[in-house]
Amino acid sequence: MDEKKRQVWRFVIQTAISILTAIATALGVTSCMAAA
Repeated sequence: MDEKKRQVWRFVIQTAISILTAIATALGVTSCMAAA
C-alpha cells in the first residue's frame, strides 16, 4: 500500500513538472516572439 502510494506521488510530480515545463516553454517562446 505504502509503496503504491509512493509510486503514485512520483507519477503525479513528474506529470506536474512536465506540464509546468511545457507552460514555461510556451510562455518563453511567446515572450521572445513578442520582444522580436
